[in-house]
Amino acid sequence: MNEKNEACNLKEELSQKSFRKHSPLKETRFIIAVGSGKGGVGKTTASVLLSLALREEGFKVGLYDLDFYGPNATLLLTMDKVTPLRCPEGFKPAEICGLKVMSLSFLVSEREPLFMRGLMAGKLLQELTMKVVWGPLDFLVLDLPPSTGDIFLSMLSLFNPDGFVLVTTPHRMALADSLRTLSILKVERVPLLGIIQNMADLYGEPEEFSAFLEETKVPLLLEIPYIKFLSQGKPLEEFGESKDMQELLKKLAEAFLKKVFRFH
Repeated sequence: MNEKNEACNLKEELSQKSFRKHSPLKETRFIIAVGSGKGGVGKTTASVLLSLALREEGFKVGLYDLDFYGPNATLLLTMDKVTPLRCPEGFKPAEICGLKVMSLSFLVSEREPLFMRGLMAGKLLQELTMKVVWGPLDFLVLDLPPSTGDIFLSMLSLFNPDGFVLVTTPHRMALADSLRTLSILKVERVPLLGIIQNMADLYGEPEEFSAFLEETKVPLLLEIPYIKFLSQGKPLEEFGESKDMQELLKKLAEAFLKKVFRFH
């Protein structure tokens, strides 16, 4: 039985590597997944900030918004309506704020729900990914859907990310779900680069978050305070040149890059 399981695992690993090698992702140096166990913790905000931080360091960066439950990363970047360019191979990502951006929101209307089960989602993602012509990238940041269900697992299996960034708030419910996510990453053997604590000043539970870090031994990449202007519906591009934003992006890039090049 063990030999059979090992053979299945090896076959799955080879399949993952083969897909990446023979898809448009073959020109991507690092694929980084950003996820959370619970919705509403600022995972998309962290994905966009990480993408912008790496862009500021001179890297070629793509952002792939894969949140089936609310693909809205583009709303954090611009208020303009953007769409990918059609090409003979499929799509070329939209260019926003110096990033190459592809989002499920480009394929459905704002009010249209996505009814998708795990196997169907995996098939759709594989077909879509084969049609997105990213070109050479240093980093492709995946904004994954929250939870640890079928769709989340399908994405981990399909993209075989080089690292994972976990996003949470200090709230005890978010931390409980983060523990489940960490367990899945361990089983799936996805390298954990660290954790981003979002809205760090909004919840009064620093002791619980400190205990969480002590228990899990997860490195803390960055603490992001509650960013008020995002709740006002304004895109990050309006504040990208501010001193506070530049300092935040610099800190995030430095902490992240240390972990990436330590693993690779």
